Amino acid sequence: MSVALEAHAESWRITPSIAVNETLTNNLFLTSTNRTSDLVTGITPGISIEGQGARTSLRLNYGLTQNLYARESSQNNRQNSLNAVGTLEAIEDWFFIDASGTISQQLISAFGQTSPSDANINNNQTETAYYSISPYIRGRFLSSTEYLLRYTASTTSADSSVVSDTTTSQWLGRINGNTRWGPLSWSLDASSNSVQYDIGRDRNDTRYGLTLSYRLTPQFQFSLIAGRETNNLVSLEDETHSDSGYGIVWTPSPRTKLDARMTRRFFGNGYQLSFSHRMPRSLVSYTASRDVSYQPVGVGNTGQGSNYDAFYAIIAASNPGLAPDAIRAQVNQVLQGRGVPADGTVVNGALTNRPTLQKLQQLSYALLGARNTLTFSATESQQQSLGVVSGLTDDYSLANEVTQRGFGIIWGHQLTGRSSLSLSLNEQRSLAKGTNRLDTKTQGAYLFFTTQLSPKTQANIGARHVISDGGINADYTESALTGVLSHSF
Repeated sequence: MSVALEAHAESWRITPSIAVNETLTNNLFLTSTNRTSDLVTGITPGISIEGQGARTSLRLNYGLTQNLYARESSQNNRQNSLNAVGTLEAIEDWFFIDASGTISQQLISAFGQTSPSDANINNNQTETAYYSISPYIRGRFLSSTEYLLRYTASTTSADSSVVSDTTTSQWLGRINGNTRWGPLSWSLDASSNSVQYDIGRDRNDTRYGLTLSYRLTPQFQFSLIAGRETNNLVSLEDETHSDSGYGIVWTPSPRTKLDARMTRRFFGNGYQLSFSHRMPRSLVSYTASRDVSYQPVGVGNTGQGSNYDAFYAIIAASNPGLAPDAIRAQVNQVLQGRGVPADGTVVNGALTNRPTLQKLQQLSYALLGARNTLTFSATESQQQSLGVVSGLTDDYSLANEVTQRGFGIIWGHQLTGRSSLSLSLNEQRSLAKGTNRLDTKTQGAYLFFTTQLSPKTQANIGARHVISDGGINADYTESALTGVLSHSF
């Protein structure tokens, strides 16, 4: 049943769904010897809620999959999936509450097996839940000064006993405003972050600083940053360090933007950089950062996917004035009509029991044609453990540094108004630097045919072949045929 309610500018849509997924695999357990073939039936009832009220908004997608194995019935299992984000305006234009939640399958080790499908049995994968609530106030005083005070509490838990559950508490405050000299603006920032681990010691980090920004031209702004930071991320006792640097924002045209910030911190140079350039039917973007990381990218990510975001930007720019709901409808039509997944993630990080220093680079390109789409994404992540912690077992017990590289290419072609064909090629590689020289590489090729049987019913058949080498019991090859029938009510 699809319900749409509209009153006083409110619009809510609740859509239940059911999907049946059949997988015929020649290597259920992803092993190099004694491979087991099986037919796996996945039944997934789900619900989608999306809406906007006078003071509320919510986007929620939940599914519960029951996997049934024809031969290995002892492996029957249930898997949850959740992606939810909502906002409540408790006091008009002043007090807000954000909330989010995700449930996903995450890797325990970057050097273990990487599953081509959640239907495979993989002991290197565990269901991980993340929930967050964040009340905050924002407003203005003295006509030109704005303030923000936010508190965020979050928790992450995994089904695996070797992975630590974490609880995070964070305060963030900001005051910013203009000056009597028009091009000059300022901001004061302060933050306090406390992370508690079930396995391993707790960490805390407090930062405060002043930023002065000067707009040299309408297209170019330069900033100076000065501050202090106190934390116990490296040592057992709190240490205080200076936190200073600079930033630039360059927007030579509405289609191009560069935003960069570099600071000198306790671990050396930290930075965040983002660049994007939009052409009439394509978008290229690049991001780079070097900062402290507490979780892999997939945990707590409530975005709708990198491919979704890229095509949203292209369609929105090509249709100025088009309502957001109409843009979202066109994006979903493109993704479903070309058989392209919303998310183009190519590197799956692994859960850890400690914070890490992460250097991350991501490059993506999206092309939207009349009947074809092409997306390319590449990622490199280099992570080092912060501090020495005895008694912990994770990837940093084996290596001083973990490097993950990956790329993915997805071509989608609309055959008819109802049918599409897509081909996906990807590779992910994990390398260990240290005493243990581990190297895991997984390559996959996926071919899918998708057709719309009715306005609310979709069918998909596909084939895949995956090759994995090296790592910890990660040598395997797998081929599979898949079929999915889904219906929304």
